[in-house]
Amino acid sequence: MGSGMTEVMIDLPETVSDARGIFHARAMARQRHDSSWEGWLEFVRADADASVRYATPIETHQHDRVTMERWASGLTRVYAEGALARARMPQTAIEAPESLIALQEIADVLDRRIPHLERDGEAQMAADAKELCAAVVLRLAIMRSGRQGKPHRPAVQNSTDAIHPNT
Repeated sequence: MGSGMTEVMIDLPETVSDARGIFHARAMARQRHDSSWEGWLEFVRADADASVRYATPIETHQHDRVTMERWASGLTRVYAEGALARARMPQTAIEAPESLIALQEIADVLDRRIPHLERDGEAQMAADAKELCAAVVLRLAIMRSGRQGKPHRPAVQNSTDAIHPNT
């Protein structure tokens, strides 16, 4: 299983700008659960508060780190300018909304539930709880990413990673 740690693949040498300001661009990547890699661009303000960051959605999926590095090394200023236009949502630490906290509590309860298989129907309830927990964790990932389609990061095996990812 991949570590999920976010890594800087390359810092682009030139800055890019739009109405939001001037930015340093860098290619970011992380290994996915299936050992493939996903990459995106991140933009850090160069002319003001460096804690303000914007990121694109996932720009590429590669089979391994070498091909991810090759993708990153081929990025141009023109590509970065287009990516800046797609970049959204400042990457700042924000408190999780109540709905995320509530879903996380449900996932934690489901994770802690110990089935008593000697009781009638308990095996089916355990299977149902496992399925429900997987759906809750997936929903958490989708809500965290702010997207309605695929989650930004794959569903996690430990539900606490859904709110507190290792990025």
